[in-house]
Amino acid sequence: MSVRDDIDPAESAGGMADVAVPGVDIDELLVADDRRARQQAFLRFGAPLIGVVGFLLVWQILVAVFDVPRFVLPAPWDILKHIAGDPGFYIRNGRVTVWEASLGFFTALVLALAAGTVMAHSPFVERASMPLAVLIQVTPIIAYAPAIVVWLGFGLKPILVITSLVCFVPFLVNSVAGFRSVDPNLLELARSVDARKRVVFWRLRVPSSLPFLFSAARIAVGLALVGAVLGEFFAGSTAGLGYAVKTAQARPIQLLDQLWGSIFVLGFIGAMATLLISALERVALHWHSSQRL
Repeated sequence: MSVRDDIDPAESAGGMADVAVPGVDIDELLVADDRRARQQAFLRFGAPLIGVVGFLLVWQILVAVFDVPRFVLPAPWDILKHIAGDPGFYIRNGRVTVWEASLGFFTALVLALAAGTVMAHSPFVERASMPLAVLIQVTPIIAYAPAIVVWLGFGLKPILVITSLVCFVPFLVNSVAGFRSVDPNLLELARSVDARKRVVFWRLRVPSSLPFLFSAARIAVGLALVGAVLGEFFAGSTAGLGYAVKTAQARPIQLLDQLWGSIFVLGFIGAMATLLISALERVALHWHSSQRL
């Protein structure tokens, strides 16, 4: 008999038997891990889909059972059929609103990061500036949106300013909190080796701020759409979903489908943007504990 004849075939195949632990069933652990992965995938994608479909189904049933007049609340299936019947209208106007909302979103992000960096390094600047940020946040944008249009005129400029204002404060507050959430032990270690402020900022403060910024982004994406639609209301726009809603409100009976179709498309755009932010968050924060649940 050869020297290798007594080796277990499972070992020669390089299987999990190479790392077998007495009393532990490796196959059972692998099955449990696979089951957990499927459950997480279902919770991430299946559960939201079931929630939305279930809501629309209940809506459809209640409208039919209680015979709700169409001008009061149309059935979701009728709204979806209307959108499918004229997709070009919603694509054209949706593209305009998405562009305006994106410009305001990223403008607010850049300005908030710049202001948040200064405020995180200067308690005096933070205390002096934060009341102004709070005033911007608590004052309804619809109250001073007409004034912005008077200052800047009609067109894209007032829409961009309105959208940036509603997105700015969430980014600012979360950026300051994120920049200051660095582990004190890591900061002390960096100071002990005379690390430059630039290195501390990029290697410690920026990574620690990312979870806060992604949380702010999920809030700001909806606010950006609100700001863009509101800006289209006041800035004399001739395109966009806000313009479509405004036009439909002027003739609510004739353009009822357009009103609800615009609402549905706005909700769809917001949902897709939120999913995109969540996907980017999983990629950028794969190392963070929040993405391991």
